[in-house]
Amino acid sequence: MNILVDIGHPAHVHFFYPIIKRLKKQGYNILLSIREKDCSVQIACSYKLNYITKGKGSYSFLLKPFYLVRSVRKIYSIAKKFKPDIFLSFASPYAGLVSRLLNKPHIVFDDTEPDPVLQCIYRNFSTQIITPACFQKDFGKKHIKINSYKELAYLSPQNFQTDPDFRKELGFQNDQEYILVRLVNHGAMHDLFSKKWPYADKMHFVERLTKIYPIVISSEIPLPQCLEKFRFRLSEDKFLHALAHAKILVGESATVATESAMLGVPALFIDYSTRGYINEIEKEYGLIKHLQPTENELKKAEDFIHHIMKNPVNKEYQQNKQKLLSEKDDVVGFMVETVNQTLLS
Repeated sequence: MNILVDIGHPAHVHFFYPIIKRLKKQGYNILLSIREKDCSVQIACSYKLNYITKGKGSYSFLLKPFYLVRSVRKIYSIAKKFKPDIFLSFASPYAGLVSRLLNKPHIVFDDTEPDPVLQCIYRNFSTQIITPACFQKDFGKKHIKINSYKELAYLSPQNFQTDPDFRKELGFQNDQEYILVRLVNHGAMHDLFSKKWPYADKMHFVERLTKIYPIVISSEIPLPQCLEKFRFRLSEDKFLHALAHAKILVGESATVATESAMLGVPALFIDYSTRGYINEIEKEYGLIKHLQPTENELKKAEDFIHHIMKNPVNKEYQQNKQKLLSEKDDVVGFMVETVNQTLLS
């Protein structure tokens, strides 16, 4: 049988890769339709996945409807040739629409509550919607909750190991501690109606950190000249290794903050909005600290960073990571079983 997987973000490639590996072992043929966002194609190539691109999309709200139409047409064209028996996606309205046109099942995974526009579309054209148990919305009868996070699909100890000498690839000594900073462009649909951290204030905050600590910056947005020398310049498939060796993650990506937590690296998530999984990881496991980019909260953020960087590595973070791993379900196995059951029904 054939499975078409629609991809809209680099993290989605990571998420689906171990699922695809297991499905291939069961004899499925799998093709990805990928939005060319950041390093999505590069990561798919590093995994040696079969894919077709559907264009780069747009960060402009006014242009997004045109991308919707173009993507639906592109995926429809791909599907007519590939003839999928089922569609998989991460909150994709495009795959949902095409699956309905072709009368095929569509399984969706989603973990981002503040995304009402896309959810309004895909929930009407999906067979099943799978979310973490801590997801703060209810999609009715087709909604299935799993006690896990998407990041565990690719960052569980069985699926991810890093080189203990990796710091040298970043130009550091093996015992040198550094901060990994992650900055995003806030151009996704779930960002359109959210308040944002002003660019100048954000850069000033990061610049102050560079005066004190070794720093690596992974950024989707342009950096001022004074920060450009800190930019992460290795291939994007090395990013998770850089994250695994950081002393702390500081950034405005909920996904990267969660990836950091899965690796036992404390994460400081700075944003006005949050997610159900961010709240749960912060409250239950203490692996993420969420603060808003206000003057008072940023002072707390700096104090937290100084505390982490000036003290020895806290063993409690690794203990909390192990506790999290022991309490969460196998999201890869769950997704594979859901595909099999859906095709049999």
